[in-house]
Amino acid sequence: MDAVILFSHGSVLCGAGEALDSHADGLRKTGNWPIVSVGYMNYSEPDFLDAVKSCQEQGAHSITVIPFFLIPGYFVKKTLPDRIAEAEAIFPDLTFTIASALGFDVRLADAILESAANPLGPGEWRGDLASAARGCRANSQCPLYGTPRCPRVPFLAEDRGIAV
Repeated sequence: MDAVILFSHGSVLCGAGEALDSHADGLRKTGNWPIVSVGYMNYSEPDFLDAVKSCQEQGAHSITVIPFFLIPGYFVKKTLPDRIAEAEAIFPDLTFTIASALGFDVRLADAILESAANPLGPGEWRGDLASAARGCRANSQCPLYGTPRCPRVPFLAEDRGIAV
């Protein structure tokens, strides 16, 4: 059975993985891959090895890793192959392939043009904090953790109209 793992850097900011989760949901809905997971290099969960383990437990025999990066830089050329080598040692029955980094694609260029044509006003720039609140976990590495802007503090979040 084939699986796909969307591989990304990860972030200490809670909720940062929502976009990648949405892309994974979109891939699942196509029905082209019976197993779709996300795996992060740092900070976010699940980490890459946990994603591999999950795919194996769901019956995967081969995994295509899609680097969620614009260019095949250090993380794609060095870190990802190192992670795959580690996974191959732990899961010798799995076969791994690496897809290309996102690179240039006219659809991505169209999304950039759309974003440029519809810039956010100053009052909308803080929307990322609401997104962070939806994905918030108690993570002391998050730059908002323990600060007045941390969505884990219910009375502060309620004052901002954010449900926690």
